[in-house]
Order: sequence, then C-alpha cells, then structure tokens
Amino acid sequence: MKYFRLKNSRQAGFTLIEIILSIVFAAVIGVVFLTYMGTQLTQSSDPVHIARHEGMAEMWMERIIADYVQEMNTPATYTTALANIMARDYTAGIYNMPAGVTLTRNYVTYDAAGNETVLSGGATSTNLKVTVGAGGHTVTSILTAQRTTSGDPTTYF
Repeated sequence: MKYFRLKNSRQAGFTLIEIILSIVFAAVIGVVFLTYMGTQLTQSSDPVHIARHEGMAEMWMERIIADYVQEMNTPATYTTALANIMARDYTAGIYNMPAGVTLTRNYVTYDAAGNETVLSGGATSTNLKVTVGAGGHTVTSILTAQRTTSGDPTTYF
C-alpha cells in the first residue's frame, strides 16, 4: 500500500513577480503624482513670499503716511509737508528702509480729463505721488496739500 503525502501548497509572502509588479505600479503612481502635484510642492511657499512682500510695501507706505499726517497736523510744518516728505531720506537714520524696498516720489498734476503729468526739473505741485514697492508688489498713494491754515480741521488718515 502506498501512502500519498499531501503537499502543503500555502504560500507565505509575495512571489518575485508580485514584488516586481508592486514596485512598477508604485513608480507609475509616483510619476503621475509628481507630474500633477510637483509644482504645488515646489511652489508651495509662494503665497508666503507674496504676503511678506505685500506686507513690507504696505508697512513702509504706512510709515510715510504717518509722517505726512504728522507734518500736516503740525502748524509749523503743514505748509511744507509735501516738500518735507519729498526730501526725507527713508534709507537712513530711524527709518533704515531695506534694499529690497523701492520708494518713488514724484510731484504730479492732473488735467481736466484726469490725465496725470509727472513734473520734473524741481517743479512742485500740491500733489505728491508716492509709490512703495517690494518683491514686485507696489502700493501707491497721492498725498495732497489741502490745508490752508492751521485752523483747518486736523487731517486724519
């Protein structure tokens, strides 16, 4: 009499072909993921840089406007407020504006149609256009000399 031995056909683990297919499948999924999400991963810090640059430009504009309001509300200087803002050095002293921030100040006039003309050659007007830029973002404000006497209402901004 012959005894037949039953062989155990259960596997423990993956076969070589299953491992290779799993690696290939993971590589394909990884390529698809990087193709569609790659720029989101590499440029994910852009909103932070944009906010930082916009905030920097706004901060410096607020400093200039604070100086303007102070000049306009001081009886001894309100008549020369725009000239003082135009002449002030914001890159030194208590201001120390960083090199990455640009400041442009120009006297401007407007015709009846609203077209702006930048004055040059030392000419002045009652409008001073101030532009502050940082990282490609700019903030512009028009400062005007509207008070005629120190008895006028105080300027609030």
